[in-house]
Amino acid sequence: MSHARFVLLLSGWGLLTLLGPRRPAAAQAAAAPAAPRKVLVLTRTTEQTLPCPPGTVVRIRADRATVRVQGWSQPTVRVVLRLSTRHPERAVAEKDLALTQYQISHENGAIDLVNYVALPAGAPTPASDLRADYTVLMPAANALRVANTYGLTQLTGLSGTQKLTQDFGQVELRQLRGTLEATVRYADLTGTDLQMSFTCQAEKSALQLKGVGGGYAIRNRYGSIRLEPTAELTGLVIDAERTEVSLLPPAQAQFSYQLTATHGRLSLPADYPDPGGGRTSWQSGGPARQPLVRIITTYAPITLQSTAGAQLSPPR
Repeated sequence: MSHARFVLLLSGWGLLTLLGPRRPAAAQAAAAPAAPRKVLVLTRTTEQTLPCPPGTVVRIRADRATVRVQGWSQPTVRVVLRLSTRHPERAVAEKDLALTQYQISHENGAIDLVNYVALPAGAPTPASDLRADYTVLMPAANALRVANTYGLTQLTGLSGTQKLTQDFGQVELRQLRGTLEATVRYADLTGTDLQMSFTCQAEKSALQLKGVGGGYAIRNRYGSIRLEPTAELTGLVIDAERTEVSLLPPAQAQFSYQLTATHGRLSLPADYPDPGGGRTSWQSGGPARQPLVRIITTYAPITLQSTAGAQLSPPR
């Protein structure tokens, strides 16, 4: 008898577990995931065309912006600037959009483009996501200065003296000539088809340059560097700390090498002369007139690779 009651109690408990207590409809509704709130985007657009004779410098100071600068053959600068706010509530988005301001001026041989937030003293930080979007067409040979924070900077088809400062975000360089002095921190920099004099000071940044010629001087700390030079490379100096360096030259015989990986690993293609064994430095032979590639890094590897996928010498 007691055995039968025991089985019955187990069966009843099983039914109770399977069915479970019935939850009120209000509780079920409260437990359901909330639908995502729609974000309202408000935008204010400004367009201007300014004369830009030779010798005029274009200066852009941007914050949380996408900056696209492209060279063209016209003696003018064409600017399209979009300021936007993103927030679920229209009243908040409208109030914050009124705080976004810009300045476009042309005086003393310079064209200045600036965006900023005009926040009254003691006012709270805007609740909206604030963004700016620059599209700038300028004479390709004129000088350019760009400073951008928390955004994307794209430079295309320029051939003058260029200077770039990027803190956080991304940098994309395409078809550049002339000179470029770049300072990047906490940013990813990529470049293709660069035939120029390039100087870069980087920190905690990833640099990837493909199809590059001219002279290059690069410093980087706590980042990475990957270069694919062309036969037009006239010189390369990399001085890095705790930065992995990869180089893919078109042919080994075109350059002279001085490579040092202090407290790191040196990997060379297996078919290179004297790839070494257990060493952390390597210097190639060859005529002194060849362009010099000098790479120094610490606590990180150097990889010299003749072509993508080439077999490397064993790790040191």
